[in-house]
Amino acid sequence: MKRIAITGSSGYIGQRLVAAFRDAGGTVLGIDVRAVNDGVVPDEFCECDIRDPTLIDSVRDFQPDTIIHCAFVIRPLHDAGEMSDINIGGTENVLSIAEQIAPARFLFISSATAYGAWPENPVPLPDETQVRPRPEYQYAAEKTALEGRVSALAEKCPEIAVSWVRPAVVGGPGMDNFLSRFMFGLPMLLKLDGFDQPLQFVHECDVVGAIQAVLSADGRGAFNLGPPNWTMTSEVAKETNRRIIPMPFRIAYGAVWLMWKLRFPLYESPPGFLYFGRYPWVVAPDRLCNEIGYRFRYSSTETMKETVKRQTRQRRAAWTSTGPPTVAVATTSNIYSWGSDSLAIDRAVDHAVHARIIRVPQLLRYRSES
Repeated sequence: MKRIAITGSSGYIGQRLVAAFRDAGGTVLGIDVRAVNDGVVPDEFCECDIRDPTLIDSVRDFQPDTIIHCAFVIRPLHDAGEMSDINIGGTENVLSIAEQIAPARFLFISSATAYGAWPENPVPLPDETQVRPRPEYQYAAEKTALEGRVSALAEKCPEIAVSWVRPAVVGGPGMDNFLSRFMFGLPMLLKLDGFDQPLQFVHECDVVGAIQAVLSADGRGAFNLGPPNWTMTSEVAKETNRRIIPMPFRIAYGAVWLMWKLRFPLYESPPGFLYFGRYPWVVAPDRLCNEIGYRFRYSSTETMKETVKRQTRQRRAAWTSTGPPTVAVATTSNIYSWGSDSLAIDRAVDHAVHARIIRVPQLLRYRSES
């Protein structure tokens, strides 16, 4: 791999992929709606929305032998149409570009949530398990739908080594998103219907390493991306010194539905996300380990503990600079920055809350005015 184009290059995983491929001697084209101001930057950068029909010109001029598509809206949006347009429409544009340019390799970062959270899911899920969309949670349903489109590209263009990976919950020192706040920032954890849910964390270093390994082997098809172990919700509660409270799923769902509808400022995901806190979606990395030969550096629990340490340091730093918080709020997500100006404003406001620049009453006033 000499020339690698990466969409979402300014995001959480995107930045780490840029650094890894540059360290390996590759030349990287970064594609994002914003540039990074610190850290490792790509050799070339295209400030562009993945939906932009002119994006193909920049990619064609770069002449990549590898395209990695990781631009995606992860933080749920209240505007479902906008989120779908970015995720589905943007990915279709990137797939069209890949079809026309025909690089040697194309890799799509999907998600283990594409399997859906279902009561009959085996623990763990083998690679060959049929993905089943969970329509109540848009992010997961769109990942499922797009796997079908990526598979169609593989059938139509057999000369391209088309692959996609399904990461579990990505953690590590750089994790800073609504998932980290949901799992580690709330004052308590829930056992929905009294079930001690298995959770699977994959370290950000393993995500990057596995992607490099799949591409180096010209891997094709789907690869589960999670360590061969998992962590129980009760373990997370113990590590974070929080209570774990049993709660009927229906009650939790109703409460979250109301908070989401009212745009409650301290809750960032729709109620459909709770299915992934009730039913298992742990994956088995059989193809990755047996066919590609990848070996994970971190277990699920090791990744969880490292993420917790980062969250703890972050909260202590905030306390030191501004005093104890009025309400426990962790930092906002900036993994991927696709979206309108209003979304950027929301992120800025959430960052301000975490830094105690504004207090929750001011935030509520902002929400009501906007």
